[in-house]
Amino acid sequence: MTTNPTLSKRVIESLNARSEAQQWEDLIASLLRRLELDKAERRNAEADYTKLADRLAQKLDIPRHDVHIFPQGSMRTQTTISQRYPVNFDLDLVVKLTGPKYDSPDPELMFKAFGKALEGNESVTGTPEAKRRCWRLPYPGKPYYFDVTPAVRDQTHRAGSSLSVRDPDTRWAPSNPEEFAEWFCTHAAKRFPFQALVRKSSVDARTTVTPLPDNQVGIDDILRRTVQLMKLHRDTLYWGVDEKKKEVMPISVIIVTLAAKAYGDLVAYRSGEFKSPIEVVLALVEAMPKYIEQRADGWRVENPKLASENFADKWNTDSGARRAEFLRWHGKLEADLEALLHQSARMPSEDKIRQVFGTAGVEAWKATKPKANVLDGLIGSAAGLAKTNPDRPVNMGSSNTLG
Repeated sequence: MTTNPTLSKRVIESLNARSEAQQWEDLIASLLRRLELDKAERRNAEADYTKLADRLAQKLDIPRHDVHIFPQGSMRTQTTISQRYPVNFDLDLVVKLTGPKYDSPDPELMFKAFGKALEGNESVTGTPEAKRRCWRLPYPGKPYYFDVTPAVRDQTHRAGSSLSVRDPDTRWAPSNPEEFAEWFCTHAAKRFPFQALVRKSSVDARTTVTPLPDNQVGIDDILRRTVQLMKLHRDTLYWGVDEKKKEVMPISVIIVTLAAKAYGDLVAYRSGEFKSPIEVVLALVEAMPKYIEQRADGWRVENPKLASENFADKWNTDSGARRAEFLRWHGKLEADLEALLHQSARMPSEDKIRQVFGTAGVEAWKATKPKANVLDGLIGSAAGLAKTNPDRPVNMGSSNTLG
């Protein structure tokens, strides 16, 4: 009995037969690089949230050194991606409030007071909108918006929790974005034998305002580029669907967690099998569902640094809708990657590029013609090249703060 070759084997055999693996790596890296927040926008975002911290301290009537603001999520791990216009970048920020006033606060009063302190500057920030755990500031006219989460020192006493944030159902929810980001960046720093092994260490900056990471995502950074690719494909797939469908689409933290676990195991147990970044990407995508656990109490994608947190908790309360949607997206991702990579990199179909990268990806592809030959981002096979991507979250904030 014979079995069909896996996705990665099928695609790699086709690419090798056409000697086009590197061309596709170049093209994908170029597209992703063009869909990142550029340096000028990053400087503007940083200036905006620095002013936000100053204003919060004033409005809350607490010393400025008791307001610690720092990026978390994709900005901290450097996996942000967007189709840009009309889709803006979602910049997640944590504001840790310290001092006697916030030693043992009431979560609802703290959350409401924080929202009130965001008011009065709508001409700049837009109207604050309350979410479950954060406040959204739309920053009209800017290519980004802020999701700002107020946090205090841990109130839950859960193992691994460093901060607590308001939750409308449980009062306080444990949180540790700093530790999660460190875990992800530790995995992202791992390298395969075919890659350069030059390392640089980053130094933490202990301030009350943490800058956005400004290290270039380097030429050997396969995990970060793969996460960007997957998030962009997901956003393209769910563009324009109704809100009910968007509610159950795969969330970024699950994609990031599964990808990092798969990547870590590929490095640990199969590192000698791969000769190029694109082989790793395809094997990583294939392996992701293996890291979804099914236990007696339901489906689980555990926060690797906070065992009590299940990123897939909603999978167990929605009659299977979110799990089914994750599997649908994952199957579509595999099919779209295979269709894309079976073409010639010199003359790919715009429709197949659009299925993975969206309309903005097509525009970025057009801008790369006739040559897209700079080895960057997704690629990292050339030995001896200096590494520029971070080993860990860059420019951390004040001690005991989240990122």
